[in-house]
Amino acid sequence: MSLSHWRRVPASAADWFDADELAQAKAYNDPVNRWRLARGAVSAALLVVWIVAQFAPRLVDGLGLTNWVVQLVVIVVALEVSTLVVTLPFDAWRQLSYDRRWGLSTQSAGPFALDVAKELGVGLAMNVVLLVPLWAVIRATDLWWLWGWMLFASFTVLLGLLYPIVIAPIFNKFTPLEDGELSSRIMATAARTELPISGVLVADASKRSTAGNAYVAGLGRTRRVVVFDTLLEWPPATVEQVVAHELGHWRFAHLRRKLPVLIGAELAMFLVTWAVLQWDPLLSLAGVDSVREPAALPLFMAVFPLCYIALQLGSSYLSRADERQADLYALEILGDPEAFSDVFRRLADKNKADIEPSWWKRVTASHPPIPERLAMAHQWAGSKLP
Repeated sequence: MSLSHWRRVPASAADWFDADELAQAKAYNDPVNRWRLARGAVSAALLVVWIVAQFAPRLVDGLGLTNWVVQLVVIVVALEVSTLVVTLPFDAWRQLSYDRRWGLSTQSAGPFALDVAKELGVGLAMNVVLLVPLWAVIRATDLWWLWGWMLFASFTVLLGLLYPIVIAPIFNKFTPLEDGELSSRIMATAARTELPISGVLVADASKRSTAGNAYVAGLGRTRRVVVFDTLLEWPPATVEQVVAHELGHWRFAHLRRKLPVLIGAELAMFLVTWAVLQWDPLLSLAGVDSVREPAALPLFMAVFPLCYIALQLGSSYLSRADERQADLYALEILGDPEAFSDVFRRLADKNKADIEPSWWKRVTASHPPIPERLAMAHQWAGSKLP
């Protein structure tokens, strides 16, 4: 059977990992899965409490705020801070305790606190920049779902373009990769893919984690490869595979192809949110008369993601197909299935990947499980034999 990026390659984790490796992956990931569920449940519960207890209108009335922009900004800040308060213990446990015990996190209390402060600042700035225009639209027209969708779609595209050059440097330093074998191999791989790059940058990811990763950022002449400094200890042939995979995403324009899907999902989310927020009993529950009131923000934040959750199975399937296509591209470009397989064995170890995920986690994941990718490389190699 020929390989297709649209079809998964059936694989059993036991065929690629021994009993000790399977046991270790399970021992790490089972608590992480419970942590993820608990963190999500607490965040959702907080939003429900905000709505049922009518904190937003009470906050506005209690402070005597009359300007709707000031009301909205105050509610955004209060929501962000309260979310931080309830999720901070979960994140601190994960990064400062649990992942450190497993040798994955390199975080200490000071840098962790600085990251939290940066994330809060960036989150507040982005929410204000996005939500103030949105509420201006909501207050101006009954067609706010259409104009709001266009606003979000524009913001999605703009964020994708600006993130590597505006937001990423807030959290990491990027330095040019020193000339040498690795740099030469990466530049040669880029030339082979006919995707010229302006250079290779190294991100100081090791200040937070031992996990490895790489990505391609920029457009046209500014396109560049970014590798985590944690990859520099890997064999150059293995790092080259990671870069070839990332270049594959650009070769097949996966980002540009995902954007229409994401923007279409946002339209569905706005339509569902508009329909739900016509329901007067729900508005009364939140203590508001109309979605035009900034105090309706917690209700909006609770309803808006619901449609995306329903669409997640489809979007995850497309994402996994893109990952397979980039994998196959790396195999075709470099023709080295052994080095390709070495990437995923290292990722299974260094990134503590879930190599035996549940059915639900597999179908909602953005990447195929590692055993499937190893099986695909094995099948690809077999198809090249005379």
